[in-house]
Amino acid sequence: MIKVKTTELEFKGPIQSWLNEIIKATTSFEEATPDFSLKSGDRTVFPDLVIWINRGAGQAFINWEFKGPEIPADDPELIKGALEKAYALNTKYFITYNLSEAYLWKIPESKEEAPSLVRPEPYRPKCTISSREDFQDKSKQARIKEMLREIVFDLVKLYRDDSLSDYPPDIFFVNKLSECAKAIAPHLKTKLAESARDRNFSQKLTSWANKQGIANFGDEASYNILSRQMAYRLLGRILFYLTLRRFRPDLPEFHLQKVPDFSRRIQEYFAKALRIDYQGVFEKDLPDEIDLPKDIQGPLVKLVKDLNQYDFSALPQEIIGSVFEKLIPPDERHNLGQYFTNENLVDLILALCLRAANDKILDPTCGSGTFLIRAYDWFKFKGLRNHKELLPKIWGIDIARFPAELATINLYRQDLSDYENFPRIIVKDFFELKPEQEFGFPPPKPSDDPEYKIKEKMPLFDCAVGNFPYIRQELIEKTNKGYKAELERILAQDWASDYRELFKNGGQLRLSGQADIYAYLFFHTAKFILPDGRMGFVTSNSWLDVAYGFELQKFFLKKFKLIAILESRCEPWFEDAAVNTIITILERCENKQARDEHFVKFVKIKKKLAELIPWDIKDQPDDRWKGLARLAKKIELADQKAKPLSKNIMVYEDDEFRIRMLKQKELLEELESSGQTVKWGKYLRAPDVYFEILEKCKDKLVPLKEIAEVRRGFTTGINEFFYLDEEKIKQWKIEEEFLKPVIKSPKEADKILIDPSKLKFRIFMCNKSKQELKKEKKFGALKYIEWGEKQKTEEGVPWPEVPSVSSRKYWWGISDKSPASCVWLESFGDRLITLKNVKDIYCDKRFYEIAPKKDSCEILLSALLNSSLLWIQNELTGRINMGDGVLDTVVFEVENMMVAKLIDKNIEQRIAKTFNQISNRPIKDIFNEIRQKDRRELDSLVLASLGLDRNKYLNRIYDGLVELVRERIELARMRKKVKEIKSKRDINRLKEQIIEEFEAEINRKFPEAFLDKKYLREPEAREITISNHPLRMGKTFMDIYPVIADDGFKYEARDLSEAKFIIYSQKPDSLMVKLPKDKLILQKAVKDYEDHIKTLSHNIFSSLIKHTSDHKLSDRLTADILEEVGMRKAIIKKDGGQV
Repeated sequence: MIKVKTTELEFKGPIQSWLNEIIKATTSFEEATPDFSLKSGDRTVFPDLVIWINRGAGQAFINWEFKGPEIPADDPELIKGALEKAYALNTKYFITYNLSEAYLWKIPESKEEAPSLVRPEPYRPKCTISSREDFQDKSKQARIKEMLREIVFDLVKLYRDDSLSDYPPDIFFVNKLSECAKAIAPHLKTKLAESARDRNFSQKLTSWANKQGIANFGDEASYNILSRQMAYRLLGRILFYLTLRRFRPDLPEFHLQKVPDFSRRIQEYFAKALRIDYQGVFEKDLPDEIDLPKDIQGPLVKLVKDLNQYDFSALPQEIIGSVFEKLIPPDERHNLGQYFTNENLVDLILALCLRAANDKILDPTCGSGTFLIRAYDWFKFKGLRNHKELLPKIWGIDIARFPAELATINLYRQDLSDYENFPRIIVKDFFELKPEQEFGFPPPKPSDDPEYKIKEKMPLFDCAVGNFPYIRQELIEKTNKGYKAELERILAQDWASDYRELFKNGGQLRLSGQADIYAYLFFHTAKFILPDGRMGFVTSNSWLDVAYGFELQKFFLKKFKLIAILESRCEPWFEDAAVNTIITILERCENKQARDEHFVKFVKIKKKLAELIPWDIKDQPDDRWKGLARLAKKIELADQKAKPLSKNIMVYEDDEFRIRMLKQKELLEELESSGQTVKWGKYLRAPDVYFEILEKCKDKLVPLKEIAEVRRGFTTGINEFFYLDEEKIKQWKIEEEFLKPVIKSPKEADKILIDPSKLKFRIFMCNKSKQELKKEKKFGALKYIEWGEKQKTEEGVPWPEVPSVSSRKYWWGISDKSPASCVWLESFGDRLITLKNVKDIYCDKRFYEIAPKKDSCEILLSALLNSSLLWIQNELTGRINMGDGVLDTVVFEVENMMVAKLIDKNIEQRIAKTFNQISNRPIKDIFNEIRQKDRRELDSLVLASLGLDRNKYLNRIYDGLVELVRERIELARMRKKVKEIKSKRDINRLKEQIIEEFEAEINRKFPEAFLDKKYLREPEAREITISNHPLRMGKTFMDIYPVIADDGFKYEARDLSEAKFIIYSQKPDSLMVKLPKDKLILQKAVKDYEDHIKTLSHNIFSSLIKHTSDHKLSDRLTADILEEVGMRKAIIKKDGGQV
């Protein structure tokens, strides 16, 4: 068989023909023609292909240069030749193409400049073309035609609009960096794991990683995080070096081609930069002691080549800044421990906290420096332009070096030409710092003394801002024993003399042990603030309502002016975090009278931040800060325009904000009289009508606990034992006297009246000994108890020894208490209902039983507990569980719900009658429930019992209630939607990571890697033609093993191994398979491949389990990964079936 090599002429001809077919369908171009001579200066050049607008008039649109796949389509010599021909043709654009990819270029305005890509990504056919011979494949030619259509479509748009979709240069470079990071991270991970085998280095690395916030160092996840950090850190330094060369031409050109020890060469480049400047960026850290693996040289060479070729350092500074800003993709930030704070949110806080151009600002948990960078921009807006005078005003602290280094780079890049000063970024736990402590900073330029540091005392600050971390203090305690005691010691140092109220008589901190870490950060940060200085932080909203909030509320009211608390109910500010967040703005104030007279603003933000702050950061910086100043002024001066809402509350509202205001003195009096956290959330969320009714009816309402007892339902201790369905009851033949009806889930009741026939379970309630049961011949219960004694929990604890049951007289015994008449749900969605118990039904712990102190009040109490007036209270009293939209309440909150004290007998009877109607129908979600006639009648009667006019209040109550429920649910839904999208991205990223991890095994393709290649060539092989549809086994008959496809293809294999070989060998877009003639060779290749697939599947599955701890998901992803890489072939059974 004679081999024919495809020449450029052979593929230019078909491509010209296909292009002309496509061009005929357009009205923009005339035709495409091949080689002709053209004068370029004193040279004659020959364009490979030209697309003409008007050939007769000599009007060309674009020239197209060809090479084979062995030469890259972005090869510098190819680009140089194509550019010369484009100048000769007087075209704006040219294309370079090598069969496997095509680049579309725009010629530069000056011949001194390099051409730029019109779009950053190359065009590629949806098939693999690795050789000229691949071009002969008919199916691949069809894919090439599809690609040509895409190119011509873009050329028409380019001809018409002179642009495609905008591809900013920063996006192009970010794509290049992202590709490189993905390529080098797996190799860095392998090298990292190798280095960690050295015990001494491993100990140092573990200690270093823990300080960076990388938990459980040594496991797969920690290696992934650190290797990616190393990748982005390396790329960031290379970028920084290339950028410095625009200002420091004495720095040598950065290149890594043909460098034997490239790891040492990189460090030499960084050392040269270090000698010039920027020690905070280029100084070595522990991971730099690890030699870079040889495998990453190729991707780095390509990256540096690209950056140099496209003259990265000559780009405008704002584009270079943008590349640094986008260096780490948003999806990657979370994985690397970085939590991005939206710049609109940051700027709003800064507008409320920064007040003068001479302010100094601190972010005590700065991360990669978003607050600091935006503060830098604010100072520029205020007229400060000198970089070296700006930097000393901005201080950031972070416990982890990686984000702190990013913050350092981000501040340096604000003016890379000015390196006479340095960013004040400190890598320490903020709790270790003391006010006005002195620190040593590396000088911008190293001195002769390597130990020399610039000594500088941390100032007291006019402003502290940030996004405090969402970490429970007890979770830190688990990994860092003694941390809580250390925090208490630090707060004692801070406040023992200045604020004794924070401590008990014995000196113990009053702050609850359940407090989140941000509560401690508030107290410590306050010591770094000047008198009249401000603090502005984003935190969880939990302190507004939970127990430890009491000490924070008291501290804020006694040591600060509480300027404002802001919350948005129209968007989640952090989609990743399952918490609802608020902004707290404080101003240090020791003047009691000034504090007392100050109006505290509770601000509900009514628009999404992007709508509230529409000005572009880069294009409209001055307009943006002016607009933000207007918003801040509106909030702070709202009391001047406010109207009375109730005796103590003022309100101002427009289409941007609703601002409720109370004097700080009144908030403090309310707090001190209550002796516990006051639920300030009501001032942010409650409808106006709520405050009006409370004020008008304060003498007619009493807490529920005064007229009823509220108690939690049963906690069985072992639900699997105590809750039985009918099947289990029949199986054990348990006697009826030991079985009581129980409601376990709200889904079992669609009406207010509980229907026993719809209950799924009964509770086992037996308080007799085994001897008594035996004596009374209650063998069903007895055998069931004996069976239970042999069972264990998932943790291996025998049921009788479970702590919650072991202290009982009999572990199987539950005290029999009379069921209450009203049943309150622990958690609520959008269906608001209190159940009525009329059949002595017992309740699970997910319900609270409410028993009236007077039996005669049962119906009335049930009616009041189902009124919309009570549901508004519930929305304001309960807490939204972890941002998922479900409203949770606890017993004491239900006890404090306000209900009518005395009701006219006539109205009471009418309430009872209407309530009986409602009780017997399904209760709808609140959005539809308020439309029901009997519902409106019940709520009207409840208003009448309080002396309120239904015409004035009923619809306002409904509007307020619906808004509260809708906001609660929609906020969670928005977060869930983003999480679902992110989850898909996370799974895709995990799959990519696994493919990288097993790259070598995956690249063992069948059949080439499983036999000597001579058996795939003549005379050792034979060829058969196959379908390009997926092959599979047909049903075997006698000794015939058919291989079939959906297009009717059928091949009768001689045996099972041959059938398998054909199926395993199928490649996308290939119509030919070569088989060894030697049967033993063929059989061995099949067996080795199947063994390889089994081992690879097992290893991929094991790796996925470590990442996900989910067997089903790992199994599915294993199958997906093998299929994606073309290795998901069935292991075929001997009967012809497939598994």
